[in-house]
Amino acid sequence: MPTNPFSVPNELPNERGVFGDARLIKKGFLYRVIEIEKPIAMRFVYDGWWFRQTVKINDHMAWSQISWLTIERNAEFALPREFSATCLPCKIEIDFAKALLIKRFRIWIGDQLVYDEIL
Repeated sequence: MPTNPFSVPNELPNERGVFGDARLIKKGFLYRVIEIEKPIAMRFVYDGWWFRQTVKINDHMAWSQISWLTIERNAEFALPREFSATCLPCKIEIDFAKALLIKRFRIWIGDQLVYDEIL
């Protein structure tokens, strides 16, 4: 249990919606554009089209992988130095439904869950 009663919990109920200090700007098949306000303001873009998965943060490539056979469901990378002097770790977690439709999409910065989208 978090010590701060106002922080976003690590485990949220499986209710539909978007949770956290972020806004979903645009979504599509294997595609998300999310604006995060806290802990660091940024525009986060996940793109999984054409056998290549990428994460861009304010148009800077933060992570990419060729996904010929398997779509990566979990990705860990450090935020670019422009956003964090301490190289905060960042992680995305994706749960898929049938036909590679995204069922749940989560973004972690450090140990803080900043975005949780449940469809």
